[in-house]
Amino acid sequence: MNLELIDDNRAKLPPVFVKRSVELGFIEWCLDLNGLGVSEPTCSGPIGRWLVSKQVRDLFVESAELWASQDTPTLVEPVAGMRLLPFPIEYRGRRMGFSVLIAFTDEILGSDIVLKSSNQDQLEISILLHAIKGHFVDWGGAGEQFYRTLAWMYNDLGMRQSSDRMVGGYTEQLTLAYETITTLHMLGREMGSIDDPCSNIGQTLEMIGVTIGYRWTSFLVDLNDAVISLPQNFYQDGEVSFDEELIREEVNKFERSQPIAVSDGSAVYAADETLIDLDPQILVHPVQAHGRRYGWLVVGGKQGEDSYVSSHDTKTLDSIAGIFSSFIENSRLFEEQRLAFIGTVRALSGAIDAKDRYTRGHSDRVAMLSQQLALAAGYSTEQAERVRLCGILHDVGKIGVPEAVLCKNGRLTDEEFDLIKLHPEIGADLLKDLTSLEDILPGVLHHHERWDGNGYPAKLAGEDIPELGRILALADTFDAMSSNRAYRSAMPREKVLGEIEKCSGTQFEPRLAELFLELDFTAYDEAVKDHAAQDVRNAA
Repeated sequence: MNLELIDDNRAKLPPVFVKRSVELGFIEWCLDLNGLGVSEPTCSGPIGRWLVSKQVRDLFVESAELWASQDTPTLVEPVAGMRLLPFPIEYRGRRMGFSVLIAFTDEILGSDIVLKSSNQDQLEISILLHAIKGHFVDWGGAGEQFYRTLAWMYNDLGMRQSSDRMVGGYTEQLTLAYETITTLHMLGREMGSIDDPCSNIGQTLEMIGVTIGYRWTSFLVDLNDAVISLPQNFYQDGEVSFDEELIREEVNKFERSQPIAVSDGSAVYAADETLIDLDPQILVHPVQAHGRRYGWLVVGGKQGEDSYVSSHDTKTLDSIAGIFSSFIENSRLFEEQRLAFIGTVRALSGAIDAKDRYTRGHSDRVAMLSQQLALAAGYSTEQAERVRLCGILHDVGKIGVPEAVLCKNGRLTDEEFDLIKLHPEIGADLLKDLTSLEDILPGVLHHHERWDGNGYPAKLAGEDIPELGRILALADTFDAMSSNRAYRSAMPREKVLGEIEKCSGTQFEPRLAELFLELDFTAYDEAVKDHAAQDVRNAA
């Protein structure tokens, strides 16, 4: 019979067996291998006090010596009228002690072990004898057969208890498997979106902690090998918080040391005093794809009864790391494509600006100011980035305007100005088939509209002008007044800002004009200097 010990070292006896045994008159007492009690007898009062007396305890010690030498412990009768039925307690195949059923017959009433107990106090002896009579068991002359019947019932109930635990274990495993599959499905679905990597990384770390039951999870970017663009190099989730440099030092130390074990790609390390909050073990799993390592998933502080890393933990983490690695790889590819696209767009806008040395860098500066204004107006970082892209491309239509008109040194005729006024429509027409730029077309087409309706190409007024066009109108006009042109020099900053304020409500939307006047132009001024330096180098 294999019974597990609980924290107080008492065996987890089948409750039904204990109940039936007590109903038959038995007293149950749990002993260690030396015959010493590790629990209180199920019978309290005078019998309980008598059983734990030295004289009686010595009988159990002697009996335990006999049982320790037997593969199958047998019934013993240490004194006439007192019978001990031992049931071995085992834990993981090792005998830990005995659960003993104690029964009496009327012979015990004349035994010295009872009559000479309780310091010869006759009242106490009488009380004890009366109590013992309540635990007489009628053996009917078949003691060994009775014992075998009890042993059969004990084993039968124990097997049922073990089966229940096994079924419970299978249920727990199925639950864990279901949770793991659900987590992997959710991660796979979420990883299809790569426009918000920080959010996806956070969700992944949270799911790891919940699925395999760890108090702390993290992702540490490999600064040596990784070529990914993320806002930060360390992400963590859970009940505790650590400094990035500390975790980076620990991971470097782990990589130079021998792990306790390696399973399913995860290395298992003991938590030292630096990471004592993650005691006892830490899991480190590399995040890599196509021979390139992006970083490490580091988790620790396992919860639950078993605080050590299990094969379920490593297999689940390996599966999650596989999906996560693919997501990071896709994010890298997406970032490469985005940078290549931005590079192409900048090259295109640069080609336009290069047609007139007086407007060189104009598109970059308009893009910068437009992004700043969008953020001030409450746009998200992602939305403001699209505004910046629109600023880069806002004058792309000038590629269809004759260079002689663009670079004319002097004022334009009405016919020449009409050609210039075509560039918003030309630009929108050039970009209309690019679905990835569909959202910025209104800015390209309407950045020369005026709040009072006197702009072009559609003479829209007020709220009818797309907000993207209203934002670009301010940035475009500001840079035009702040830059040297063929027909005039750059205007002083105070005068430029004064013109913006003066034209609020006529040329510009008042709310945006007010926000524009509050912008910090430090980065803009640096860009102007940089573009001027480029002109000097190109001229040389």
